[in-house]
Amino acid sequence: MALPAEFRTTRDALHSLACYVISPARKARTGRIGLRSTGGGFGTPRFDDGSRIVVHGSRLALDPGDGIDITTPRAAGAFLGVELTPDPGVGTDLPPYEPDAALAVDVDASFFLGNWYAMGQTVIDRLPDHVGSGRVATISEAQLWPEHFDLAVVVELVGGRHVNVGFSPGDSFVDEPYVYIGPDDMTGLDDEYWNASFGAYLAYSGIDEDHRAETALAFIDRGFALV
Repeated sequence: MALPAEFRTTRDALHSLACYVISPARKARTGRIGLRSTGGGFGTPRFDDGSRIVVHGSRLALDPGDGIDITTPRAAGAFLGVELTPDPGVGTDLPPYEPDAALAVDVDASFFLGNWYAMGQTVIDRLPDHVGSGRVATISEAQLWPEHFDLAVVVELVGGRHVNVGFSPGDSFVDEPYVYIGPDDMTGLDDEYWNASFGAYLAYSGIDEDHRAETALAFIDRGFALV
């Protein structure tokens, strides 16, 4: 399945929303900034009162409850009671701070992004059972980090090595979604598999459309075996 025509503009718009509005809204309530896959979208984990902030298509909602159409960061901030600032405290490598810029969110592209994260969460949930017998010791909780907008975990392998595993929606490095694996130490890792300075990546265009999760798992498993 090809990327929707409006995928990149939608991704960039939602990235801004995550950095300047949604993650700061969670931080104000809990002191934490990580977001989550929500199936067809993304948002916060549930708060103590059972509510959560979610993006679903072109809507921003406080679930359960009403939502609004996504228009600008400032309007979204007003809806959630967030005062916008160029330094929201969620990282330093942030998209441009443009509080009144129109956020062009295409519904189909937004669902595509949500489904990419959902596939990534499925793979992460299967890592303990499907990646190399006896290789994985522990896996951190999956976090969708606002700064780079990637869904990621830290995997501790048997033997003590740590590896970052994640699902990016694309960025200045690769302008399409990709799976990545980043060992804590690249010393001695010279196999052709390692195709990036941080480790290795598999672009969306290289993933078997009919077996996406299995292709991603096989890619990650090979990296674990080489570390």
